Amino acid sequence: MRRSIAARVLGVLGLVVLASTAVTALFGNTQLLLAKAVLGAAAVAAGFALGEPGGAKRFFTGRAAHFGLFTGLSAVLLAAILAVANWAAHKRPRTWDLTRNRIHTLSGDTLRTLGLLGEEVQALAFYGQADAGYAEAQELLRRYADRSSRFRFQMVDPFRSPELVKRYGITDSGPRIVMVRGKEEARAREPTEEALTNALVKVTRTRPRRVYLTQGHGEPPPRGDAPPGLSLTVRALEGEGLEVADLSLLERAEVPADADAVLVVGPRRPFLDPEVEALRRYLGRGGHLGVFLEPELNAGLDGLLKDWGIEADEDMVVDPSPVSRLFGGSPVTPIVKPSAAHPVTRDLAQVGLLFPTARSLVALRGGSVTPRPLALTGPDAWGETDVRSLYGSGARHDEGEKGGPLPVAMSSERVLPAEGGRPGREARVAVVGDSDFLANQYQHLLGNRDFALNLASWLAEQEDRLTIRPRTREASRLLLTESQASTLRFLTVDALPVALLGLGLAVWLVRRSR
Repeated sequence: MRRSIAARVLGVLGLVVLASTAVTALFGNTQLLLAKAVLGAAAVAAGFALGEPGGAKRFFTGRAAHFGLFTGLSAVLLAAILAVANWAAHKRPRTWDLTRNRIHTLSGDTLRTLGLLGEEVQALAFYGQADAGYAEAQELLRRYADRSSRFRFQMVDPFRSPELVKRYGITDSGPRIVMVRGKEEARAREPTEEALTNALVKVTRTRPRRVYLTQGHGEPPPRGDAPPGLSLTVRALEGEGLEVADLSLLERAEVPADADAVLVVGPRRPFLDPEVEALRRYLGRGGHLGVFLEPELNAGLDGLLKDWGIEADEDMVVDPSPVSRLFGGSPVTPIVKPSAAHPVTRDLAQVGLLFPTARSLVALRGGSVTPRPLALTGPDAWGETDVRSLYGSGARHDEGEKGGPLPVAMSSERVLPAEGGRPGREARVAVVGDSDFLANQYQHLLGNRDFALNLASWLAEQEDRLTIRPRTREASRLLLTESQASTLRFLTVDALPVALLGLGLAVWLVRRSR
């Protein structure tokens, strides 16, 4: 009896192993294929040898034959269903990103940029297959191309296409991804979503927008890397397709005609009257001005700002919230909430901002313009007028001091009269009671970077860039050698399914024999 059961089990297992050689052939391993074929044939032969005389005939004519036929037809049906499912997946691919940081999902900013493409854009990625960034660049560019029919990409091997390398000036240490739209070009230094989207924005701009940063009043160095330098902010602005230049109104009497926006960042000495008048004339032509102030510092722009309905109070915002102390370690570092009612901050309404030190602002009534708040403090904050006490007896909300929520960023707009049959331009002013948040050491905190870029884009009339930008998201990857990957594929696609099928049939035969 035991001999008969062993014969049946060996025969079935041998047939299963022989049938699975069709799957093994897909791996291209000839030695493994021959080994499985020999093993399967040996198991079938052993099964017949151990079986009773005439067992082979009964096996092919009895109930076992019917069971085998039914199993074979089921396998064919399953293969057909899998083939149809694979065809449908190829024609209408669907993916689900289950990673913790959504590393395989494009951000809303990227999707909107791709959706606004009016012309075809081609990306040339100069990576050989042996280069470290090849797979990452190819996969990311493929996701871009999947979302827009106007975006195409090509992986260019630098050694096989030296003419393209020379044409686009590609070097080992320089940018290796080039976006091309007609005669326009833009480059991405690294294969990340942030770099690719910035390059895509640049190449689709019909004309470059220019932003000037004033100098000569103790402003932080725009290209400085050490605190309180603004190099990260400047590079981010350039990534948005903006050209950034310095402006000294001490050397020239007028704001340049090509200025799309002028930014005054943290002046430590007041502007002189001729400089203020130059800014006033610039706004009178429909200009756009952004002013970033600091507590206890006089920028000399009070009169100009009052013309636009905004006044900066002589105080320092104190926020007793324990959350603010997690970042700044001081009650004068408020966590600020962006307003959902303004285009600049609409997408940031659920993201906090951190201002290292800030002064509150006041909207003046009765003027020709109506300022709108961009960001406000929490309800527990107040404007401390006795700033020196903060460094002595400590923060205390005294009677007569303004309580929160306090506006610390405001905007104001005015449409100028039409001239020569053309519609009047809209002049824009934005005032923020803090400038330190633009410094390198604070750009990565909360929504500071997006707020700064959105505000500059709004002033430069780039409304399509009012968004939350993609961040570099770290992936948790397991790096395998080719041998390890082949072994893993064999175990999961071949060995494990065959073992489960053989074990199931063996158990069924044993139980049936009892």
